[in-house]
Amino acid sequence: MDLLHATAELASRVDRLRPGVLDGPPPYPSIARRVAAEPVQDPVALVGTAGRLRAEVAAAGLPDGRRRHLDALLVALRCRARLLAGEDVGYVEQVRDLFGVLPRRSEPDELYEAHRRLAAVLPGRGPLAARMRDHRAADVVPVERLAGAVTAVVAELRRRTHDMLGLPDGERADVDLVGARPWTAFTRYRGGLRSRISVATTGRERAGSLLPLLAHEVYPGHHLQYCRAEVASERYPELALRLVHSPQGLVAEGAAEAAVAVVPGPGWGAVAERVLAGAGVHLDGPAAERIERELDLLGRVRLDAALMRHVDGAGPDAVLAHLARWLLVDDDRARRMLDFLDHPQWRTYPVTYAEGGPLVRARLATAPEGPAAALATLLDTPVLPSDLVTDGGAAHGPERGGPAPAPVGVLRPPRLG
Repeated sequence: MDLLHATAELASRVDRLRPGVLDGPPPYPSIARRVAAEPVQDPVALVGTAGRLRAEVAAAGLPDGRRRHLDALLVALRCRARLLAGEDVGYVEQVRDLFGVLPRRSEPDELYEAHRRLAAVLPGRGPLAARMRDHRAADVVPVERLAGAVTAVVAELRRRTHDMLGLPDGERADVDLVGARPWTAFTRYRGGLRSRISVATTGRERAGSLLPLLAHEVYPGHHLQYCRAEVASERYPELALRLVHSPQGLVAEGAAEAAVAVVPGPGWGAVAERVLAGAGVHLDGPAAERIERELDLLGRVRLDAALMRHVDGAGPDAVLAHLARWLLVDDDRARRMLDFLDHPQWRTYPVTYAEGGPLVRARLATAPEGPAAALATLLDTPVLPSDLVTDGGAAHGPERGGPAPAPVGVLRPPRLG
């Protein structure tokens, strides 16, 4: 068995102990069937298997990019197995081993500045939290118009993605409205260039965030990532094995976060305004784009809250207050966020948004070939966070190498609204 198949076998064994390790269908069905038929393995033994495979990868004389990619997957799998074995693995160590980065906290001045800019663009007067609450309420898409709005936006994004990046022949994304859920949207890849994207009809979906959300989940976000990785795996077989909690996953989440910056790109608010008007939904597009930009910057507060909770030992009340203050959300929404941060499966995941997004955006902004071509490279080649760390102002490409974990100041669960 070659090292990639051995790593996939290990991933299937870990996934059997704790489902949710694999991102999408198993890449090698015969391995998955064999693992499903064997006795469940002791996680302590799987820790040892990961260590042995790392040594074999290091000695195998593989091309540097493939060696680093496989090693990163094995480090992440070893961490998952250690947790399943009951080891006490600290939060920062988990983030480092799972995602290949070290988490950094927000600078208070950055948060104050984001609030100041929001105050300048939000309508009304009075406390910022109240104005944000009123804006969110006024921006909600009526449930009876949500299906038409989603269909129109996805069609526009698909057309633009086809023109700017290209789409694999036969790809298909089915978008469903699914009723009340604790999340806003969720992409499930079925293999064979097919995905199903579920959008919750909870009365919370806002017109201003609808296009960025669907760019994140569908075109040119997660659905396109899965499809192009499947096609590119003929050249880069390691792309066939995708783990939710991995450095590869952080880059994928970062690319989805940055998707709207490429398709439609700057000025997307005007595009959203025009498309939604055709679906009977009003939007001030330029204002929405400014507001969403600041809310994106504030999004890393979720990582701050996770660090408060799992590194500083802060109690739930302090974390809830921090989330409500800086994200300008009500108590109910803050509690849903805290539930996510406390979930054993997802508590480290906020780093994918907080660090993955900035890493990818910086790469796209500085790429000499332009953001569309740079995004295509991220979709079609094995890229680790350390590949995206700038060195004297130039971004690393997938063959440049670099330290792991990435020293960035220190990228799939449902996307929370």
